[in-house]
Amino acid sequence: MIQLFLALLAASGATAPESLLAKLPAGPVHQRMQEASRLLLGRPYLMGPMGEGDARLGDPRPRVQLDTFDCVTFIEQVEALARSSSAEGFRSVLDSIRYHEGKVSWATRNHYMECGWFSSNHARVKLLSLPGEIGETRTLGLRDFYASHGIVRHDSALTLRYLPRDAAIAWLAKPACAPRMRGIGFVGKSSNIFLYHTGFLIPHGSTPFLRHASQAGTVREQAAAEYLRSKPKFLGIVVWEYL
Repeated sequence: MIQLFLALLAASGATAPESLLAKLPAGPVHQRMQEASRLLLGRPYLMGPMGEGDARLGDPRPRVQLDTFDCVTFIEQVEALARSSSAEGFRSVLDSIRYHEGKVSWATRNHYMECGWFSSNHARVKLLSLPGEIGETRTLGLRDFYASHGIVRHDSALTLRYLPRDAAIAWLAKPACAPRMRGIGFVGKSSNIFLYHTGFLIPHGSTPFLRHASQAGTVREQAAAEYLRSKPKFLGIVVWEYL
């Protein structure tokens, strides 16, 4: 079903990086990211729309997909657009964000934000320390996840610091929480993974907004505090700056 949907998108004329890059302003990366993400508002949500573009490398789904998104492919491609000036540069930056050391394969893709994505992107993003945050240790279920592709990995214990739910709702209601565009991740309840969802915090008058690829159906934006308040499955948040 996913392959048919992507084939129909391709047949109708997929969005090229050049068409979006031409619309981005010169300036700091966070300003370019804010505009790139705005240009994608309203586009449809689809879980797992991207792969390695080659079955020999892992997943044959396209390495670039600017017409439909899940939450992670949305933030990755927005950042790659903002850090690029050409289509070739966009693809190279995107690979360096999505894959360990930019080496393209399913095995080297940063599937887990908390134990792969942040460390691979340490030169581009910085996790913020928020007043009132707590630390929690979980054992990430890497063994079973990678075994589905015949890859041997061991489960890994990881401690993540995050701002708990009630404090996070109060913090997100303050204009100062988003003086410029930032990234945000939402901590879930599972014992073997931390981050369930991700998006951008957008300055928006007195109420910072969450801009994200939502499972409700589209790339959209809504008041960040209200979003978290409506999602009891989330225990808290982590926030990062784009460097």
